[in-house]
Amino acid sequence: MMYALRNCNVLLPEHKVEKGDVFIDYESGKIERLVFDGSRVDADVELNLSNHLVMPGLVNCHCHAPMTLVRGLGGGLPLQRWLEEAIFPVEAKMTDEDVHAGAVWGAMEMLAGGTTCVADMYDHNYATAFLEVGMRARVCVPGLSIVPGRLELCVASTRDWNKWMREEPKGDVYMDVCVHSEYLTDETFCRGLAEANKELGRRLHFHCSETKREHEECIARHGKTPIAYLADTGLLDHGGYAAHCVWCTDDDFRIMAERGVSLVHNPTSNMKLGSGFARVARAMELGVNVALGTDGAASNDNLDMFEEMHLASLIHKGIALDPTVLSPWDIIDMATVNGAKALGRDDIGEIAVGKKADLCVVDLDKPHLAPALDLANLVVHSMHASDVAMVFVDGDSVYDKRRVGAEFDGVYTGFAKAKADLLAAVKRLI
Repeated sequence: MMYALRNCNVLLPEHKVEKGDVFIDYESGKIERLVFDGSRVDADVELNLSNHLVMPGLVNCHCHAPMTLVRGLGGGLPLQRWLEEAIFPVEAKMTDEDVHAGAVWGAMEMLAGGTTCVADMYDHNYATAFLEVGMRARVCVPGLSIVPGRLELCVASTRDWNKWMREEPKGDVYMDVCVHSEYLTDETFCRGLAEANKELGRRLHFHCSETKREHEECIARHGKTPIAYLADTGLLDHGGYAAHCVWCTDDDFRIMAERGVSLVHNPTSNMKLGSGFARVARAMELGVNVALGTDGAASNDNLDMFEEMHLASLIHKGIALDPTVLSPWDIIDMATVNGAKALGRDDIGEIAVGKKADLCVVDLDKPHLAPALDLANLVVHSMHASDVAMVFVDGDSVYDKRRVGAEFDGVYTGFAKAKADLLAAVKRLI
């Protein structure tokens, strides 16, 4: 069966917008055809989306979805105090059920804001949350040397979950390998995980050089930066995606470019915690793929990728005193195709024939989105998550704002229960 999204503005990988029709093959979940010449092609089902923008589903490359449980907790504290005084004490009390409830709520928030794929890092076993909601995800068990048996757990969980997903496909949720950071893992752990990853062959998700203190203490311990240190342990041999990278050096960027490690820029979180500004323009000059992430809801305090695009654009123009730094298309790429590349994907992040139909549909009939003279500029500087009208994942409609409150296959099925589960967990924890 084929269905058509008619009369829409389509954001294309050639950095242009065309008006026409997008055809989706329901069986394969792929984009079957794009028609922009006004010709009529029949479809089994069609939807008129005039005055809407159809763009690729957004890819959030660094998140902690369960942290919706602690949204806004510890506001005003620097990173280390924020973790030790506000976050760690509450996390120590969390059960698998609590974490699952927070992850479901976070996944629903992301889908409703146009995010169709996420790279998520958190403790506990909660990967099924993304299957339930209908998102693509790359999750991981964070490596921590201070937890006995954690190396074995990281390896076994990754191997067993991915084997299960391959044998009994239930969605696109797989596990990557992870170390939380250099400062929470020792060399024995890192080398052990690198050795195990020769068989697993997964990308590494990790926090890197988020604060000046973290960066300098690593140099004091090992005589090298976190990126150089992790490269020497073998953990970057299969590529990866490094969150923050605020204090990375040019040599770090060269290593990242050589090893296929993407920089995941988290502008809101880095500003809220006073960590600084990642030098993303310089990283790009040196060949590093740059993607975007929201970080967790406790350090953001939302999971709105449109807001991350807006801030990423403004920050670097202001720092450079140059309005030409990072064009709107550069920023859109960070939130879509670059995010897909960071996760090793070439089938999402773009609207093109043969790609997966992961789509974000934005309603342009809003005062702040008219006149639509430059749609790429509007995406980055005017749009919000609340402007998203529909979301498709693998060709399936998983969110339709026009039907909120109705029972249908989408993000709001079970909304009341998900909210009740979240609030019950929060009441017990805090």
